[in-house]
Amino acid sequence: MIKGIDISEHDGNVDMLQVKKSGIQFIILRFGYGKNSNQIDKKFKINYENAINNNIPIGLYHYSYATNIEDAQKEAEFVLRNIKNLKIEYPIFLDMEDADGYKSKRNVSNETCINICERFCSIIESAGYYTGIYASLDWLNNRINSEKLDRFDKWVAQWGNNCTYNKSYGMWQFSDKGKVAGISGNVDLNYSIYDYKNIIKKANLNHLNNSTNSIYHIVVEGDTLSLLAKKYNVNWEKIYELNKDIIGDDPNQIYPGQNLLIKEE
Repeated sequence: MIKGIDISEHDGNVDMLQVKKSGIQFIILRFGYGKNSNQIDKKFKINYENAINNNIPIGLYHYSYATNIEDAQKEAEFVLRNIKNLKIEYPIFLDMEDADGYKSKRNVSNETCINICERFCSIIESAGYYTGIYASLDWLNNRINSEKLDRFDKWVAQWGNNCTYNKSYGMWQFSDKGKVAGISGNVDLNYSIYDYKNIIKKANLNHLNNSTNSIYHIVVEGDTLSLLAKKYNVNWEKIYELNKDIIGDDPNQIYPGQNLLIKEE
């Protein structure tokens, strides 16, 4: 089994060199949550860049706040708009849980949760990415247990010495109290059952073989289109035109984590 971690902004500043030296072989980064431009994880850009710079393969997870399939589609499209040209060697997982009670307060049924998973994963898959579903053992057994979802890989959260999920699964989150050099505090620990890096590469998924001379920029706090135009010696209106589907109607509103196309080749 291949040992890895999953992290988000809640894990603070991560020293990826130390993580690499500790023997961690992959990282699943939180891309974000929901469907709005300001809901990209605040550490996504820096975590992505530092992992890539230290040759740590990464995948993504996205926490779903969808309460219907229309929202699920918007969440999937939100993710896809912002990951163009990123090097993603592990799957893109939908995080299906209800940590803050958002779904239960809105009476989201099991059937709707199943349909949300199916819609999100189908859209990610049809865009050429390997996808799957992260959930607790309880959710997998009792809330989203459906043949409709059997074709999508499962990432099982069950903390302890054994994973007792009785269907096939590709990853197992076995602890939320791990200790890894380079990270202060506890961190989630995982085993990948499948060699996703090679599976995805051989299947020509995740757009890893696409060669492009196009220039992309991941937005950080303080960026504006005018500043980016000066940095890359282009017209800000051109940047806006290329990224209107990401930015929306107001060119003055861009958010950290958005992956903007600067020059198209």
